[in-house]
Amino acid sequence: MSKAERQRIFREWKRGEYVRLARGLFILRADLEALSLPEELILRVVVHACAAPKSVVSGRSAALLWDMPIVESPARFREHKVELTSERARARTTTAVTFRLLSGSYASAVEEKSTDFGTVRLTDALTTALDLARWATEGEAVRALDHGLQHELFALADVRTRVAEMRRLSGWEKIRRAALLASPGSESPRETDLKLLLHELGLPAPWQQVDIFARGGAWIGRADFFFPELALVIEYDGREKYQLDPDDPHATRAKEHEQGEQYRINGIIPLYVCDETLRDGTAAELITEQVQQLHGKVAPYPEHRWSGGHPAWEC
Repeated sequence: MSKAERQRIFREWKRGEYVRLARGLFILRADLEALSLPEELILRVVVHACAAPKSVVSGRSAALLWDMPIVESPARFREHKVELTSERARARTTTAVTFRLLSGSYASAVEEKSTDFGTVRLTDALTTALDLARWATEGEAVRALDHGLQHELFALADVRTRVAEMRRLSGWEKIRRAALLASPGSESPRETDLKLLLHELGLPAPWQQVDIFARGGAWIGRADFFFPELALVIEYDGREKYQLDPDDPHATRAKEHEQGEQYRINGIIPLYVCDETLRDGTAAELITEQVQQLHGKVAPYPEHRWSGGHPAWEC
């Protein structure tokens, strides 16, 4: 860019026609306003990464580029600074960016990713998820890990191997704990949140995505969470499932009602949790009460009448 062009952009920026994204990097205000919120957030990360060309995008910023559902709304990413790591730059924080020192153990954990705004280097999906345990929150880390396992970005064996490789890093105990809470059976971020609630309540690890059969051998359904020793099924009741058949929105509810009846007929107690009860604490109260009522008073559901699934956690 010529000196004259830079001067022109500077004048137009002074008049409000351009927005400065980072030092020396500008975008027309009209172009910025035409972007969707996710696009604007990705642009923000790419711009700061390009302004520090030897950097590696990491933490929540890498999770954004990997499309990991670690927050309820993309707008929440605005609350956090762009996160970059580098082998040379000293750890520091500016008004827009948090810089961290890149450990030597990350040599094989860096990839390139193309976006609509340019190509950046970032930590791989698994390392990104594990880093969230020490740089963000345990819940965000487990959400990211469950997402990666569910979408086959990595396997549980890969998680164990990478955790061992990271053992010398600061915050390793947080990384290890998040890894033990990860499982491939959470099919949505809210199922992960429900799983973490069950763990917080001190319950034994349930099984996820278990196929349950009636006494006569007929398949009843696949349970989100199953406690065979209590003959208790806990389902996350997400609204999305009721939109699968827009021509008959009551069909799914009718099937769930029939499934619930079959559970009860066969001696299983179904308990349903929705987004509202998960948020306001009602779910925790209902689950605690139900477990107390069943503990020591019911026979375990026969092992030959359920199959498959994954333990919800290993700690």
